[in-house]
Amino acid sequence: MNRLVAAAAFAVLAFAASGLGAGPALAQPYPNKPIHVIVPVPPGALTDVIARRIAADASAIMGQPWIMENRPGANFMPAAETCRQAKGDGYTLCVFTTSTLTFNPHLITNIPYNAEKDFKPVINLGKFTGGVVTSPKLNVKNIDELKAYALANPGKLNFGTYGPASSANVFRQYLNDRWKTDIVEVAYKGANELIAALVNGELHMTWTALGNWADNPNEAKGRIMVQDGDKRQIKLPQVPTYVEAGLGNYPILTWMGLFTPGEVPDAIVTQINAAVAKAISEPKLTEFLNNQIIEPSVTTAQVFSATVAKERKETGEIFQRYNIPKIQ
Repeated sequence: MNRLVAAAAFAVLAFAASGLGAGPALAQPYPNKPIHVIVPVPPGALTDVIARRIAADASAIMGQPWIMENRPGANFMPAAETCRQAKGDGYTLCVFTTSTLTFNPHLITNIPYNAEKDFKPVINLGKFTGGVVTSPKLNVKNIDELKAYALANPGKLNFGTYGPASSANVFRQYLNDRWKTDIVEVAYKGANELIAALVNGELHMTWTALGNWADNPNEAKGRIMVQDGDKRQIKLPQVPTYVEAGLGNYPILTWMGLFTPGEVPDAIVTQINAAVAKAISEPKLTEFLNNQIIEPSVTTAQVFSATVAKERKETGEIFQRYNIPKIQ
């Protein structure tokens, strides 16, 4: 009996010792392995370029590689679904733009994710400066001349979009509403096709993220008429803002942000926020973003979360106002 008791006691002690040994392994500080970052666009797209540049600096700060995984697809749904289904352990991060969490909930019937609950906002990676660009073939030099031409030629100006539910078409309707004009939509399948039509004069104007026009010598690709934001961008000092041009405070802004699956602990979200904020605040990275006509917008996760929720509500209101159709 004594031998049995001794053996049992030894087994208990051995188990306890193994448990003590495993404890530190289970409680290793985050992060202790590579982090995967889901990007909703193809390699080389502006969002991808920006995400990779920020990831390079953030990974150095956190001491682990950030592995970029491109998951492009219609309405950014493949990336959103990949993110939603990922483990909530902080080792999957997701780059989303405005469309994923403020447009799609109002556009897509039976959307498979809950924009409010399935993802946690971490940090705004930057605000894309958007604006109106006209064809170099169109004989207008500024926003006032464009408005006058549109009023004098109802139905003759066309406006390039990526379809009825695209950001460009929403702005077209906002512009018509403000100006009481009749600028008609022409939908294109991709950016290359749209830009080619703008350059050759087939297309008169469009709304887009102006980073695509950061390198535009002699206005060969198009003339920038107006820009969004609270102030004129460093690279566009001659271009008026919406407010300066009499277009009011357009409620929909275009940004790219970093998110996690919804189950990630708040402490990890805060840690990632701090690392990315530090990276973006470095002068070289800030300069890089400014050169892409992107405005850095570093905030806490809580502030970014409130911004996303507010914009989702305002986007729904403007979609309802202009009867933007839902898609399947």
